[in-house]
Amino acid sequence: MVRLSSTLLATLLPLSASIASAGPIGDVIELLKPKLTSKKLQGDIKVSALKAHVNAFQSFADKHNGTRFFGTPGYNASVDYVYSQSKKAGYDVKKQSLELLQSIVTVETLSSSVPINASTTIPVHALDYSPLSPAGGVSGALIAIPDTVKGENGTATPGCEAGDFAGLDVTGKVALIKRGACPFAQKSQNAKAAGAVAAIIYNNLPGDPLQGTLGDVNDTAYVPTGGVTLEIGELLVDAASSGNITVTLNLQFDRKNVWSSNVIATSKTGNQNKIIMIGGHLDSVAAGPGINDDGSGSIAVLELAKQIAKYSLKNKNAVRFAWWTAEEEGLLGSDYYVSQLSDAEKKKIALYINLDMVASPNYILGIDDSDNSAGNNTIGAGPPGSGAVEAVLQQYFTSKKLPTVPTAFDGRSDYASFIDNDIPASGLFTGAEEIKTPEQAKLFGGKAGEAFDPNYHGPGDTKENINYVAFEHMVKAAAHAIATFSESTKLVDDQKNGATTRRKRQTGETSTLRDDLGVVRAKTNWKASQ
Repeated sequence: MVRLSSTLLATLLPLSASIASAGPIGDVIELLKPKLTSKKLQGDIKVSALKAHVNAFQSFADKHNGTRFFGTPGYNASVDYVYSQSKKAGYDVKKQSLELLQSIVTVETLSSSVPINASTTIPVHALDYSPLSPAGGVSGALIAIPDTVKGENGTATPGCEAGDFAGLDVTGKVALIKRGACPFAQKSQNAKAAGAVAAIIYNNLPGDPLQGTLGDVNDTAYVPTGGVTLEIGELLVDAASSGNITVTLNLQFDRKNVWSSNVIATSKTGNQNKIIMIGGHLDSVAAGPGINDDGSGSIAVLELAKQIAKYSLKNKNAVRFAWWTAEEEGLLGSDYYVSQLSDAEKKKIALYINLDMVASPNYILGIDDSDNSAGNNTIGAGPPGSGAVEAVLQQYFTSKKLPTVPTAFDGRSDYASFIDNDIPASGLFTGAEEIKTPEQAKLFGGKAGEAFDPNYHGPGDTKENINYVAFEHMVKAAAHAIATFSESTKLVDDQKNGATTRRKRQTGETSTLRDDLGVVRAKTNWKASQ
């Protein structure tokens, strides 16, 4: 047998990118590529390559006001980077453009007539798409909405139902509402219906300020809405119950319509009727460069694309890579992508793997609990086949004798756009603002009592915020899953075929399942490029 030298093969492979689907010559070059296996692909993942991408993403933020927020030059540079690298690797690459409302906070302050935690100035975060307050802020007596009223399912529904405000004089006041059970938009809307002039939503987990979105601008439905920590919220509840307290909430925004893009790269070979899809969001929050959230996921997707391009997908399933815009504003990019697919195109996507925050400094090794085996998901299990995706991701960690924990499959990231359309999904996650427990510290190291990512959604989410031990494992776990599913989706198909009932979710149900994002899908928030 005649063997090509490694030098000659390395020369031919880039050439094959342009002719791989161009008839007999392309077929020959495709045959010259090695067969894709999990072991080989894992071996191709190098920390040095991940670091090079991290440095590139950091440079995009450094050159553009410290952010890669959608619609900004820093984001556009990120788009051009993943587009050009994917194109060079030989994929069919498209930029999918959409027009979005960009809302950047310019003022967010909360003051009190009495000291709270020894100060009358209270840290607050404006919820995305909140109405602006009048110049100088909106003031009113603070009234705490009870968090003990239970809904039809027997759980507390603070601010989620009109009955939560029953018997309370809310007119002209600022409603103080605990997080939980429904989208933030629903709480703000109910507060306005009850007569409130503003709403403050406090977290239900310790340590971190509440951040989120109302999903869309609707000044007629919502009141100015800000978020505070659980600790501040409880102090405000005490102050409101013990006497008169007036607060002033001042929220101002710079808003404009901008064009932004998803980037979609699909292999030119492989079964195009059975596509393995993997993605992560490319945008950061406005406050920082977002190198972990979600530069890490985007970089993982890019490096996997580059390495898989070296292998033949002949007689295998096709692979599609995605980088989403405006996830931080409510999954707008992935929502738009799926909404533009025909039913036939949706059926071609065998499964979706989501990579969001896969290099947290105080990490856990988390796998999205898409079969709800831990029983903690607010949205239950994913569509049939999702458990198989989770199981194959787990195979990597089991093979390395590494511990993992199930993480909440709660609609906080782009997989939600797929499971809402009955496409099986799971993903990987190393933790965000949640606090690491002593038990988790024993499993993974790091510091108990501190957040998995202390720089979550902040200016400190820089290249120094990356844990490369976690990063490497997560990328290799994804590599194993892609290699496995490119060979066969039998595990997923068997679960689909064995399901006695399909998971059904109505639009109204979806809108109640997004507590952590506070999102009701804002499909009027974008429009396609022509």
